Amino acid sequence: MSRQSRLSCISRLSRISRLSRRARLAAATAALATAAVALTAPPAPAATTAATADFGPAEIRTGMYAGPDDLCLEVADWRTDDGAPVRIWTCTGGANQQWTQSARGWVNLNSGKCLDIPAFSTTWGTQADQWTCDGGANQSWSDPPASHPGTPRRIVNGYSGLVLDVSGGALTDGTPVIQWEFHSGDNQFWHYNPEKPPYS
Repeated sequence: MSRQSRLSCISRLSRISRLSRRARLAAATAALATAAVALTAPPAPAATTAATADFGPAEIRTGMYAGPDDLCLEVADWRTDDGAPVRIWTCTGGANQQWTQSARGWVNLNSGKCLDIPAFSTTWGTQADQWTCDGGANQSWSDPPASHPGTPRRIVNGYSGLVLDVSGGALTDGTPVIQWEFHSGDNQFWHYNPEKPPYS
């Protein structure tokens, strides 16, 4: 091989070596950049857990405290339709007498529908019913203790400000449950089975 050919070959090899070093350097730089992004990227948000029920299912029972004569708030005749009336009845443990207090309101275990004051009524004597849960204020209820935590509850409608009331104070099977102005009557107090934590 001539001296000129040898020099040409060496030159080509040198260029190939330089290109190879550049390729390796570029690959290393890209790998470092990827690692830096991975280290500085914010962590993925934790999976959101489903909201859990606030309380229940439980029976909503008449009266100040538990006793043998308790009657239960129920959806009449195991009905599942919108507008089915709510009343009191001998406690049977049935799903139509079981309620879960959640962000949607008081939800009946049998029908899956919410305790409701129809048509956003603010009229004294309007009978409570059940309706498809829609987030309306007429399906929102608070249940402050009568005087201090652990005592019986008033159940107050979020729209009308009136309380659940056993109509006429008649503690017998089939008596309608209505809304009425709070007057501290025994027919306006309720307790739960099982009991609700006293400070909730």
